[in-house]
Amino acid sequence: MSWSISIFSILLLVVIGFAAYRIALEESQEVINSQMEHMAYFLEQNNPTLRTSTFNPKRHYGEVDFFIDIVAKDHLQQSGLTGGYLMPYSDKSYVKRQKTSRGTLIIYVKPIGDKQIQISQLNHVRVNLAKELAINMLLPYLFFVPFGILGLYKLIQRHLRPLFTLKEIFSVRHPSDLSPIHVQQLPAEISPAINELNYLFKRIEEAQTQQKSFVANAAHELRTPLTAINLQTNLLSKLKQNTAQYDENMVDLRLSLQRMIRLVDQLMKLAHQDDMAVNELEQMSVVDVLRTALNQLSISAKEKNIQMQFVVDHYEEVFVWATQSILETIFLNLIDNAIKYNRTNGQILIKVYADHLHTTVEFHDAGPGIDESNLKKVKERFVRLESTQHQVVGSGLGLSIVEAALKLIDGQLSFTNSAILSGLNAKVMFKNKNVLPNDTVLHTGKSI
Repeated sequence: MSWSISIFSILLLVVIGFAAYRIALEESQEVINSQMEHMAYFLEQNNPTLRTSTFNPKRHYGEVDFFIDIVAKDHLQQSGLTGGYLMPYSDKSYVKRQKTSRGTLIIYVKPIGDKQIQISQLNHVRVNLAKELAINMLLPYLFFVPFGILGLYKLIQRHLRPLFTLKEIFSVRHPSDLSPIHVQQLPAEISPAINELNYLFKRIEEAQTQQKSFVANAAHELRTPLTAINLQTNLLSKLKQNTAQYDENMVDLRLSLQRMIRLVDQLMKLAHQDDMAVNELEQMSVVDVLRTALNQLSISAKEKNIQMQFVVDHYEEVFVWATQSILETIFLNLIDNAIKYNRTNGQILIKVYADHLHTTVEFHDAGPGIDESNLKKVKERFVRLESTQHQVVGSGLGLSIVEAALKLIDGQLSFTNSAILSGLNAKVMFKNKNVLPNDTVLHTGKSI
């Protein structure tokens, strides 16, 4: 920064010097030209006699030196220079810059009857005068600039001292250390960046904690079915086929495999949550996606002889802003839960209704339900209730996936005990981004 300021000061000095030179040159031209006019006027008033000036090329002429020539009109050429430096006769006064045998001159011409007065001065004299004036103007700046740069350097060094402290902190900081950074007397311009950095450290630490917990839980969940499969495989190798004990172990083995396959599938869905967020949202038909999800899970429902009822409280199509994959992920997991935790010969009721602000889908089942004290826990990853974890194959990730998918489309998931059936009511609420027409009438009881 100090070098930058020094270079800028030098460049500024050059610009100021050039500007000062131009100003001094223009001012000196005006002043000296005015002096030449006054001299010519004085000579005119005093009936001057004819005379010609002499020029010594070896002499150093200054700003007070002028060449004064009073020449008869008849002795001047009508065009071109006379004697290499005298201007042709003119009917009016003028000032001109002219190259002559004496060098470049600034010439003032004034005709007076049968004579012509010519007062001239070397151009380089005025240039040197302007340079001298510009240097005199810059001398104070040249004198104070080094002290100014030194003062700025000390001031910058003082204010940036906390940054050197920050540099030392980073140089000795362990890569895994995500604790907040605290440096005293940070410049006001730097403090917001450090605050954001500390906030970033906090988010990274939380993400790492979640990742470690996720990996540990995933390993634990995978270990359980793998251990069971290993034991059941060893046991099956010692049993005779087509026996009751062999068949029973085969059922257990199949359940363990199903549990592990489901867990891996759920883990893959969690891993691809960010991919779902990349897609642009579009208007999706809630009814169409629900039908697709129900068709995919119809076999599971038939195995338990579960009757499913689908009621839409609206004659028109109900749309939400989402993607096909997001809505299918939400509906498949919630319907699958309603089937798994339902009783044999049970029922499932899916209700869809909408108003000007929200579209709501409810999933009612006839299972045992959940105690109010456990309703908040079921959304956490790998959490499974003790009352059902030994009866149903699952990973405890389904509702976490639903929550993650809903965040992508600004939706909400809540649980209550069903007032219609004996089990649980999982309610999904989507915010409407388009208002329904004013003449839309909501109807109830339309069953699909």
